[in-house]
Amino acid sequence: MAGAAMAVPMGAGAMAQGANSTPEAPVMLPTVQVQGEAPPNTLRRAAPVNRLPGTVQDTPQTITVIPREVLEQQNVTTLEEALRNVPGVTVSIGEGNGGVNGDQFRIRGFSAQDDVYVDGLRDFGSYQRDAFTFEDVSVIKGPSGYALGTGTVGGAIAVGSRTPHLGDSLGATVTGGSGPFARGTLDLNKQFSDTGAVRLNLMGQANRAVDRDSPTGHRWGVAPSVSFGLGTDTTFTAEYLHYEYDVPTDAGVPLITLPGQRIARPITEYGLPRSTWYGSRNDRDRVQVDRLTARLSHQANEWLTIANDTRATWVDRDFAYSIVGCDAACTTSFLRGGNPTLTPSGAGNPYSQQTWALQNVTTATAKFTTGPLRHELTGGIDIWHQDTDREGFGYTTAATTNLRPQSVFPRRGLTGPTNKRNGEVTAYGAFVNERLWLIPELSVVGGVRVTRYETDYTAGAPGQVLTSDIDGDSTSVDPRAAVIFEPTRNQTYYASYSTSSTPPGSLFFTQPSTVGGFRSNYDPERNTVYEIGAKINVLDGGRLGLTGALYRVDKKNAEDVDPLGGERFASSDVQRNQGIELGISGLITPVWTINASYTAMDSETRQSRTAANVGKRVQYVPENAAALWTTYEINRGEPWNLTVGGGFTWRDKVFLNAANTAEAPANFSLDGVISHKINDNLRVQVNGYNLSDERNYGSLFGTRVLPAAGRTVLVSLNAEF
Repeated sequence: MAGAAMAVPMGAGAMAQGANSTPEAPVMLPTVQVQGEAPPNTLRRAAPVNRLPGTVQDTPQTITVIPREVLEQQNVTTLEEALRNVPGVTVSIGEGNGGVNGDQFRIRGFSAQDDVYVDGLRDFGSYQRDAFTFEDVSVIKGPSGYALGTGTVGGAIAVGSRTPHLGDSLGATVTGGSGPFARGTLDLNKQFSDTGAVRLNLMGQANRAVDRDSPTGHRWGVAPSVSFGLGTDTTFTAEYLHYEYDVPTDAGVPLITLPGQRIARPITEYGLPRSTWYGSRNDRDRVQVDRLTARLSHQANEWLTIANDTRATWVDRDFAYSIVGCDAACTTSFLRGGNPTLTPSGAGNPYSQQTWALQNVTTATAKFTTGPLRHELTGGIDIWHQDTDREGFGYTTAATTNLRPQSVFPRRGLTGPTNKRNGEVTAYGAFVNERLWLIPELSVVGGVRVTRYETDYTAGAPGQVLTSDIDGDSTSVDPRAAVIFEPTRNQTYYASYSTSSTPPGSLFFTQPSTVGGFRSNYDPERNTVYEIGAKINVLDGGRLGLTGALYRVDKKNAEDVDPLGGERFASSDVQRNQGIELGISGLITPVWTINASYTAMDSETRQSRTAANVGKRVQYVPENAAALWTTYEINRGEPWNLTVGGGFTWRDKVFLNAANTAEAPANFSLDGVISHKINDNLRVQVNGYNLSDERNYGSLFGTRVLPAAGRTVLVSLNAEF
């Protein structure tokens, strides 16, 4: 990561990390650009969203950062792969024509489908994100309505992208291995003036999933960017991303319930090979993403910084996959050694979807004193609009396959559009947050966001009366409060409270049920987090960061549908997830790095319209989960050098439905890396994943799961100039 630019706050900004060393008021100095590597101790990095000023250590909630060093050591290629480093994040599968597919994450068991942010702005659209432009990935745990707006029930995912920096650099990586797998990336940065630079990232990949009998998929992308004013008070960066892929879809394998048992488990637990793929020649996921981002930051004077960020996004998607189930008769035949015939579900019927979206966020941060009190005041305006059109299609012929398919389903003809849907969402938000130091060691935080949310949704068959025509408007108020105690620069202790809201209509393209309208007094879904925690730096210079937190998330006023009238309303369901989070990142010794985290979660449905679900665990929430990644350098700088490392990801079993009658077993993946620096410019690296060849499950749904890859080995050659 040589040559990467890192913004370092000076004066009051730096002193906000801890207590003042002297009682004098801090001297206010402007932000400067410093060339060098970001600290391995991720507590010392800037918070991943500029509406959360300061560092990760300053922020009174749990933030897990996966730095670029880890992404490169693990040879991460997708956002999903990066998030395996964060316990408490699970992946779910959509429902084709009936829902949304792509990156479908859950944080602490709660949906985060619309909660992916890149450089502080929403990354609109549903698709599988590639990591070729990633600088780092962070997960902000807990409801964060003040900073990010609607959603963020369990938290949010914040990606930092690679942007131009001062100096010239060239990096390229070629990777090949199991599957087969082939990938190439290029990262070129060129300084063209004293304060200007351009950067270009390229990626191309072709691969088949290991131990899945699916066809080969392809993807490629290009991301140019340009920056002006680097190292000055005013910086402007423009970025463009064009990304395409054409990959086979995979709906996974069904769950079955053995005779005499009440809990359904994946059929692969009872002898079906995990390589079994239920697909047809129609199945595909073809996506084109075009995204344009402009970011302006201006240091107006010694105490005021203003930023204005704008994004426009277009996502086109053509999607279909085959979903199969195995009922009681199918299960009986399978257990007796038979090969029953299956009919794919209509939920996997094809659709074509186009999304365009626009967002603008203006943020101002002021650092000043009034008498003996020090302030950090952040406020701004957040406006965004998203428009999505979808056409769903049917097949002209039915298709069947065997439970143990010998080949893919044949190609089938398509009918004309069977349904059309359009959804428009516009949000207007205003936010303000004040951090006030009562004494140098003690500060309080108070903030609030007010959001006006307007939804327009229509659905119906072409040429027929609309089955849905809904206008839903709502206003949500999301407060935030915290107390922060910093006895030294290396210690932070906090207690915090914050909320988020999910307005009606937010999930129409995930759960587009046929609904006739809203009942009156349909309030937004409400989510609240209470958290106490500590963030401490230890060892020489604070090179190792330790974190710990206790939290409780309450979710209430969840959506439901009247089975008679078809109207959406706020149900009485109340869910709670509480637990502990522990983390460590940084350097144990100058050549030994570690990034690890653990979470224990106690989840419960506390109220429900379905009485039998009360007291049950919340679906997709494991009781325990952990991740570890560590590397050690041998003979650094010598001709015979070696970096060895490895780690694991693990989670407990999870229930897949509210009734706790469907279950996915525990996951465990043992991974490793060995790399050798041939000279100053070349490095060879070998990665192994799931080295013990465990039967794991990556994506989850209520009635099916997607088997994860078996043992995988990749070899890479990296060049840096």
